[in-house]
Amino acid sequence: MIRNALKSAAALAVAVCLFPTTCVLAQDGGSSTATGISRLMNPAVSLNTLLLGQVSDRNATREANTIGMQEMEMQFSAVVDPFWTADVIVAFHQEHTEETEDAEADAHGAHYAVDIEKAMVEYQNMPRGLGLRIGHDYLPFGKYAPLHTHQFPFVHAPVGVVAFTGDHSLSGTGAELAWTVPLPWWAELKAYGVASTAEVFDGESRDLVYGARLNNLWDTSDDSTLELGFSALTGPGALHEDGEGGTYGLYGADLTWKWLDGATTGGAALNVVAEVLLPDPEHGEGDPLGFAGHVQYRFARQWWLGAGFSLARDTEFEPGHDHAAEAAADAEHGLHELREWKANLTLAPSEFSAVRLEVFRAEAVDDDYEDLGAALQVNFTIGSHPAHAY
Repeated sequence: MIRNALKSAAALAVAVCLFPTTCVLAQDGGSSTATGISRLMNPAVSLNTLLLGQVSDRNATREANTIGMQEMEMQFSAVVDPFWTADVIVAFHQEHTEETEDAEADAHGAHYAVDIEKAMVEYQNMPRGLGLRIGHDYLPFGKYAPLHTHQFPFVHAPVGVVAFTGDHSLSGTGAELAWTVPLPWWAELKAYGVASTAEVFDGESRDLVYGARLNNLWDTSDDSTLELGFSALTGPGALHEDGEGGTYGLYGADLTWKWLDGATTGGAALNVVAEVLLPDPEHGEGDPLGFAGHVQYRFARQWWLGAGFSLARDTEFEPGHDHAAEAAADAEHGLHELREWKANLTLAPSEFSAVRLEVFRAEAVDDDYEDLGAALQVNFTIGSHPAHAY
């Protein structure tokens, strides 16, 4: 019986190897590159989705009173070769504008825009202490502007930042050089030159946007850190109705303190962030100022409480998607001041999912505008998603 079984097994092996493709797959599990196809060469792929339902007391637009997909983000990460690593992020998000409020939009719901948020390679063999990245990405300015939507501490970005960096934040295509500064504490200096189509810049100009960021980090105790950052950039300003935009400068400073109870896994934690933006447009009016700050406290293993305040002073910004949208519309044309308060409760069972309940209040100072609202957001990720910046 054993001899017959061995004969049958040998015959089956011969039959399988009569089919070359099957035999190759049996040998290496699909790693052959003879046909140029190999699962082992695939990048790490992840997908993040944000589902959002929100209501507004004052803002009657569909954007402020909706249930739908806020954004979906796909990320591809891989080692290109011994010299380069690469990251690509493609995002799909709702796009509500006056131009899209047509019959087709009414019939089929929201339009979705596709954005290449990141397409970047990083060189791996730079001299010690240096880093080089080439491609398209958010610019390293401050704490809020470089964040992707699912990284926001609240449902939407703070108005004090968006008003001076654009509705879709600061991004550009070019090169970035980083240097780990040899100081007694950890410090990193980044400098970049990019072509940018961000709303605050003239996307048709041949002039580049140049900027830098200095980041400093100290261990204030075994359980806490303090981070202090300074950012600056300058580039061709967006065109105005009355002529050219001139040069647009933006300067900022941010402070972050983080504490984690190291004695308990998943124990109490506290994050405090504050950022100030000082815009310097060549043809600007007034005394523009942006501020955003928030506090997050983990009071139980999976539960977080958050509170935030944001301010945009002397701005012409008219938000198009969040709860402050009607503030500028109700105000007289010209400069105005926007303020917003937010509070949320977040259930985060793991780094791959979170459910957030949020309430907000927005107002336009010196104008008859005040809005109250609430939002419920579901955030989930599948696949191998790289870790976020500290």
